[in-house]
Amino acid sequence: MSKTIGSIAWPNNASDAVRLLLRFMLKVVERLGISFGSSIYDPIVVVGGLLSGRLSQDDRRLALAHWWKIVDEKGIRDLHTADVLIARLAVCLLSPSDDEAWSLTDQLSWFLEVLGLLGADVDKAVSIMEEDFDFASG
Repeated sequence: MSKTIGSIAWPNNASDAVRLLLRFMLKVVERLGISFGSSIYDPIVVVGGLLSGRLSQDDRRLALAHWWKIVDEKGIRDLHTADVLIARLAVCLLSPSDDEAWSLTDQLSWFLEVLGLLGADVDKAVSIMEEDFDFASG
């Protein structure tokens, strides 16, 4: 069986699928030791709060707007500068929502790509992916 992003067997329920992706991304960022500085909109805190029920979708949207503003101000086309890439990674963490559950595979792919651009250990992230997700056979 091939364990690729395209063969992930996402839960049928949009909320469950989004939570699965969020838990995975949070685990990867924490295991890789990635920090988002001292922002009040730290995506690790926001996503953790969403998963625990302490924070709301409104909190997620506020944090997402904050990080998009950084990307917009520092260079929307910049895929080399560390602070812009950290902002893009924050956007990856904060973007998944029930409204866009249809694009989770694309969001996961972009997350891994941004990790690579940051110089993070993508192989470790893929290893975690292979442990955390179920894959369709065939």
